[in-house]
Amino acid sequence: MEPQLNENPLIKKWLRLKKSRNTKYDYLVRITKVLEHFNMTPEELLEMSPKEARELCLIYQNENRHLSNNTILGRQTAVASFMDHYDKPIKWKRNTKVKPRPDIKSHVFSNGDLSKMFEAGNTRDKCMLSLACSLGWEISSFVDFKKETLHRLLERQEETGEEFVYFQEIRQKTGEPRLAILNPLALKWSRKWIKESESMPKRERESSEESFDFKRRVSDIFDLTGKGILNRIKVLGRRAGIKTTGNLRFHNIRKWVMSGLSRSGLNEFQIKYVLGKSIPLSDGTYLQTLEQEVRERYPKAYEEYLNLETRVPRKAVTALTGEIEQLKEENIELKSQLNGQRPEMLKLREELDDLRKMLKKIVKQED
Repeated sequence: MEPQLNENPLIKKWLRLKKSRNTKYDYLVRITKVLEHFNMTPEELLEMSPKEARELCLIYQNENRHLSNNTILGRQTAVASFMDHYDKPIKWKRNTKVKPRPDIKSHVFSNGDLSKMFEAGNTRDKCMLSLACSLGWEISSFVDFKKETLHRLLERQEETGEEFVYFQEIRQKTGEPRLAILNPLALKWSRKWIKESESMPKRERESSEESFDFKRRVSDIFDLTGKGILNRIKVLGRRAGIKTTGNLRFHNIRKWVMSGLSRSGLNEFQIKYVLGKSIPLSDGTYLQTLEQEVRERYPKAYEEYLNLETRVPRKAVTALTGEIEQLKEENIELKSQLNGQRPEMLKLREELDDLRKMLKKIVKQED
């Protein structure tokens, strides 16, 4: 269900300035949690002075120590944003708020993990995983990706014969342009799934296309809600026998893509351009050459790190093969050296035997 505060006039006016549905939903849920904790209304919060609102946030922080720092910070930010919208900006004192921390409760995907999950899935699962690992999008944008758009891109690829399909897209959360990529594996399984799904009836659901909550929205491609896609990731993890170190999160596939791009040599701006992250205005002129640079470097990144049909990154295999060949050469060289030193070793052994005999004689004489 959508939080009831969605209909509050003060909340509606505030959220209208947020860029995307997902941002609106996140802020709505966060401020709802704080207000419910204190059994308050938005009107009562707005009656507070900035100092009182700041103290309220700090009390919430102290009374919810079981929550992660990032969760508390997100909710404090929502309250501050609401107050600031109505010209009551909160001034934070140094070291009063908790500090953000890296996510240590989620499983970090390896190439082996995702490859095993890919092998354990059916056609839809393989399409879903290959697309997620090709695009590197956040779950909300992934859910909103239209089947018609995918179909059009597949038709374009058939006509041109290009191995990789590149297309421009605007990330809703940031409003930033990004260069989306469909790699060969994603193209292959998207084509298979679209053909297979044509004969499948779609489930009947209440319309949720305009929902703020991506978990309720239905993927046009997979006929699954956002929550259903998240659940499939967990199911595939169990089927594949993944030894998890934390929660299996869709967002960590995005991190895996980012890591693969970085390891293959793409620079900061190129990675941000692929993922739709903000690029400083001072570097805006760099955008003109980014697409060409990504087109040149991505195929190598795919082959070395981002191909789910290879459990071990190709670059690691190449490096290991090189090390094995080097060890073979060293082994041959050592054998050659030993063979060359054999006469000397035989002579040393004879001298050692003579010394042993002399030692025995000396011992007998003393007895």
